[in-house]
Amino acid sequence: MTSVPSHRQLLSGSSAWCYWLLALLLTTVATSCELFRPVDTTGPTTSTRPDRDGEDLDAVQSRRVFDEESGNYVYVSAPTQPMDTIEWTVIDPIDNPPIGTDTSYTYTPVDVNSPAAAGLPPVRQLGTGRNGSRILSGYGVDFVLPFLSDRNLDGARAVDPNSLWALHFYSGAELALEDIRAENGEISYDVRVQDSRANPEQMRNVLLSPEYQRSQLIIGPYLKENVTVVADAVNGLEKVLISPYSAATGISEQNLNYIQVNPTLETHLRELMGHAFRTQGADRIVLVAPSGQRARLAYFQDEYRLLTGDDQAPPLEELLIGEEFPALDTLLDGQRTVFMVPVYDNETFVANFLRQVYQATAGDGGDRVAVYGLPQWANFERLNPDFLENTNVHISSSVFIDPLDPAVQSFRRRFYDHYAALPRDEAYIGYDITRYFLKMAGRYGTRFQFELEDNPEDLIHTSFRFAPVAVIPADAANVEEAVIDRFENRFVNILKYTDYAFKRVN
Repeated sequence: MTSVPSHRQLLSGSSAWCYWLLALLLTTVATSCELFRPVDTTGPTTSTRPDRDGEDLDAVQSRRVFDEESGNYVYVSAPTQPMDTIEWTVIDPIDNPPIGTDTSYTYTPVDVNSPAAAGLPPVRQLGTGRNGSRILSGYGVDFVLPFLSDRNLDGARAVDPNSLWALHFYSGAELALEDIRAENGEISYDVRVQDSRANPEQMRNVLLSPEYQRSQLIIGPYLKENVTVVADAVNGLEKVLISPYSAATGISEQNLNYIQVNPTLETHLRELMGHAFRTQGADRIVLVAPSGQRARLAYFQDEYRLLTGDDQAPPLEELLIGEEFPALDTLLDGQRTVFMVPVYDNETFVANFLRQVYQATAGDGGDRVAVYGLPQWANFERLNPDFLENTNVHISSSVFIDPLDPAVQSFRRRFYDHYAALPRDEAYIGYDITRYFLKMAGRYGTRFQFELEDNPEDLIHTSFRFAPVAVIPADAANVEEAVIDRFENRFVNILKYTDYAFKRVN
């Protein structure tokens, strides 16, 4: 059965609804479809809340969002850890390697007399799909999110700000559950919610819980370390992990049951190059990086060769900049030039480079130049808006929510009607992910991930274009022995700065 809370009475103020929702998650107990059951632990769990002073920027997607109540940009608080170290390596290009699929898996049905099945309606197998997928009359769904209940103790006057990511995400998911129930009452979803507490030890306790044991879909968690724990646990089972946030590589190797919603940094770089190559009509493309960071340019070179279809094509020009910025006139004189600048961790470098480009092209309105960068540029505070506009700046983004989109406006009104608060970006993401993946499971069964590539969809916060990521094992004799490493969303929003705002152009 689908566990969807009933319509809530409006509260006054965003902090009130957050506290009320968290209290509900911590105290509500239903007979068979409880929303949240704390995991038993043998001792107190120590919360590892990191020091946020001097925190590094995220490698791919920022947490800075627009708060409609205050009219300012704010940082979405969420449990964080230092940014993953990116190891840049140059690999030989491989054109469209074949993908091998190991369809074997181990499945142990839940004993109807076991505690894991207590109170659940019987689930019947309705059919069989591809790759051994079982189409069922009902599915277990386990949300494992960092509600941080251990930081929101009785008597607290406000919710810990770090809980907001999970609260907004699951609030959006609840709306999706309502829609799914209304659209298709024939498929039931036993939905459970658990608190990861942003703690790997607590995450391991979650894996021992009845909720996890009976679930076919796990949505969450947040931190890379916790995602790795769950990804390794589902590998080889009839369970699918849907990771909504982590964009890191190397989470779990050759894991057919791991779905990465957030594109990796490599995907961002490749999509930026593809967009520039197809749309800018450039006479020359120049790759730009600070001295000592040349390895960042390797993915651009690799993608350029794939786009041209010529493995022997001359490499693109590279401009490595030290303490002194060189004159750019020779790179711009009489030519249409695109600069690819994969810098996300040095705002001063980006600001100075855009100033140099602006001065070199003053008077032509940016007609001879375009600059491509990364998502963090949208959060940099020292970038001159005139420089951004007149140098034709484009950036990538995992999330883009257009306030003028009727679907966005409708969701915002509906969210406010339910919770008396305006949704953050996480609410849209939670809605889209829940609605898409539960429908996929209901349609294609327990191994629906093999159908993702044939089911693209445009959603509120982005588009889903999933594809299997192929890798060649170290002991493989040739590329024909490539296997699936994971499934990843390969769509990246390309945003152009125009009229003093970033707008999507793809």
